[in-house]
Amino acid sequence: MHAAQESATTIRAASPTASQDAQQEIVPENGPEPANNPAAVIGRLEIPQIALSVPITASISQEGLLRGAGHVPGTALAGGLGTIGIAGHRDTFFRPLRRIRPGMQIKVVGAAGAYRYRVDSTEIVDPEEVKVLDIASRPMLTLITCYPFNYIGAAPRRFIVHAHLLSVAPDGG
Repeated sequence: MHAAQESATTIRAASPTASQDAQQEIVPENGPEPANNPAAVIGRLEIPQIALSVPITASISQEGLLRGAGHVPGTALAGGLGTIGIAGHRDTFFRPLRRIRPGMQIKVVGAAGAYRYRVDSTEIVDPEEVKVLDIASRPMLTLITCYPFNYIGAAPRRFIVHAHLLSVAPDGG
């Protein structure tokens, strides 16, 4: 099994009690802190058209998802080749994803710069369908949250956003 697929099988709803954190310092993805601290902030995800701005934490652990959206282990990091996987709770940080549409832009800011993506499509899948994290022919971003958005309890499906890389700005702008 592919490393991203192995990690993706663990994307389950934990009971979130998070409050939106204020601006947080972004630590380098390759620095020592993210490896030792699953809640370390390694970036920020921004989708202005739906008023979404959330820290990206180093993992999809309960601790990381209480602080922001989590980087799915085994997937690329911002600036790397492959597919970046970012997961978040539908009833906290990723609630605005219900309004996302193809063509909208997503900005991922990391220690190495800013990356702009354009949304290609959305889909609803079963939790076991980890193919959504497969590496594509171009750099991609995949956002994952539980679905339906208004479901009470552990939601039975996953809402997926697929986006492709448009541009890179090394200065973070």
